[in-house]
Amino acid sequence: MRFITLAAVTAQLAGEQSLSHPPPPASNAHALLFHSMRSFRSPATVSNRPLFFESPIRTAATLYEPADGKIVFGAWVETESATTVGPVTLGGDSPSDFNKRLGLNAGVFHMSQSIPLAISPFDQTQMTAPLNLIEATKTDAILFLTIYPNQTAQNPYDLITDKDVQLLAWQLGNITDPSLSGRRVMLRFGPEMNGNWFTYGQQPSRYVTEFRRLVTAIRAVTKRVSFVWSPNAGNNYPFGGNFLPNAERTALDTNKDGTVDNKDDPFSPYWPGADYVDWVGTSLYWKGDPATGYPTKDNSRTPADFWEHMVQGSAVEVVNPAYPFYTQYAEQYNKPLVMSEGGAAFALYQEGSTARLPANQGQLAVQQSFWQSYLNAAFFKKFPKAKMFINFEHQKVYEDPTTGRNGITRDYRITHEPAVAAALKSDLTALGSSIEWAGPFVAGYDWLTGTGGGAAVTTKTGGAAAPTGAASATTSKSGAYQFSAGVIGFAASIALLL
Repeated sequence: MRFITLAAVTAQLAGEQSLSHPPPPASNAHALLFHSMRSFRSPATVSNRPLFFESPIRTAATLYEPADGKIVFGAWVETESATTVGPVTLGGDSPSDFNKRLGLNAGVFHMSQSIPLAISPFDQTQMTAPLNLIEATKTDAILFLTIYPNQTAQNPYDLITDKDVQLLAWQLGNITDPSLSGRRVMLRFGPEMNGNWFTYGQQPSRYVTEFRRLVTAIRAVTKRVSFVWSPNAGNNYPFGGNFLPNAERTALDTNKDGTVDNKDDPFSPYWPGADYVDWVGTSLYWKGDPATGYPTKDNSRTPADFWEHMVQGSAVEVVNPAYPFYTQYAEQYNKPLVMSEGGAAFALYQEGSTARLPANQGQLAVQQSFWQSYLNAAFFKKFPKAKMFINFEHQKVYEDPTTGRNGITRDYRITHEPAVAAALKSDLTALGSSIEWAGPFVAGYDWLTGTGGGAAVTTKTGGAAAPTGAASATTSKSGAYQFSAGVIGFAASIALLL
C-alpha cells in the first residue's frame, strides 16, 4: 500500500508519472483522517479492476432513514474563518461549539465543497469539506455534504471531468469505509437547481444527466452514500425567469403553453428518477412578510402553517398547489423528506448603518415560530415522511442581486442567543424519543451491515444528549434502514484526508 497526494492521483489518472509518499505511522485506521499530509490511499493502478465485489440488496427503508416517528435534527454551521463585515462577525463556528451551545449532540451536520474542487489561494491545495470538525465531536453524526458545480463559470457543468467525479467517488468511499472514517454520508448535488441564482440553475436536461453521472460513479465505489435531490421550494416560481438555453426553456414549459410561468411544474423537469434518489429535500426560508417590501426586514413571525403551505402549495405563500412537492415525491416514491437548509431570518442591520433594525416580534418569536411550524406533532402526523431538519446556522449579509445595494444582515442562527437556544432545547426535549441524536463514535462500525466495532446494534431512544468522549462498546445505533448483509471490498480505494 502506498500513499500519494491528490495532485499525484490526478496525474496518475491522466497516465502521468507521480511520486509516492511514505505511509503515516502505524496506528488506529481512524487516525488516518488526521494525517498531516492529507494524502490518499491508493493501489498501484487505478484502472481495469473491479471496484467492489458484492452489492448489498436494499429492502424497505432508505439508507440512513430513521424509523417512522423519528426525526434527525442538525445544523449547517459557519466553519469559515471568522471575518468582520460592518457591525457583525461572520464565521468561526464549529459542530462541537454548536453541540455545546445546545447541550445536545446533533444527529447531522451540513458541509459543502465544489466540483471541480476549489483551490486554496494560500497553499494551492484542494479545498474539501472540513470533516475533521465533525470528527472532533466524537459522535456518529451524519455528514450531509452538498456538492456545488462551479458557481462562477458560465457553463459549470462543462468543467466537471471524469477525473473530478472519480476523485469524489473515492473520497466518499473512504469517508464511509468502516476501517477509516466510518461516517454516514448524505450527498446533495447541485441544490436549488430550479432557481436562477446559480449559473448551473434552470438547466434541467443537463442537471439530470450530471446527477445520474455522479450517482452511478459513486455507487460503483461505495453503497454507503445516500443521495439527496433538493430543489428550492416552489414559492414565486419561476423566480424571475432568467432561463439559459432555449432548449431548456422548452423543457421548463411543462404545460406547453409557450410560456414559462407559475403554471408550470417547478420540479419535474429536474427529477433524475427514483432509482437515483434516496431522499427528497428542499431549501425553505422565512425572510419576512413579502407584503412589507423588498428586501424584507419586518422581523415577523413565521405563519403556523408555513411548512405545510410550502411543501404542498398555497396561494398565501405563492406556491402552486397543482405541484405538491411532498405528495409528488415523498409520498409517490416513498422517499424520506429533509429540510436540507433553511431557517427564519432575523434582520439585524441595514447596509451603511450600525443601528439595529426594529425587533418587532423579537428574535425568539421570529425563529421559534419557524422551527415549530415543522417540529410539532400535528405536522409529523400529516407528513410522516418528514425525517430530517437542518437549520442554516449562519449570519449573512444579503444584497439585492439586481442592484448590489440594500444589504440586510440576517441572522438565521438558533443557538447563539441564550433565550432562543433555551427555547429550542426545551422544544426539542419535549419531543422526547421523536428526535434521534448522535451517539458516541464507534471505530469499525459498519452502518450498512450493522456489524463491526464491537457495538451492539439497538435502536436509539433519543430525547437526551448522548454522551461524548471515547468510543463505547455499547453505543446504540439506529436499525431503521434495512440491508441484506454483504461485504463491500474495494479493489481500488483512495483515502481523502479532510
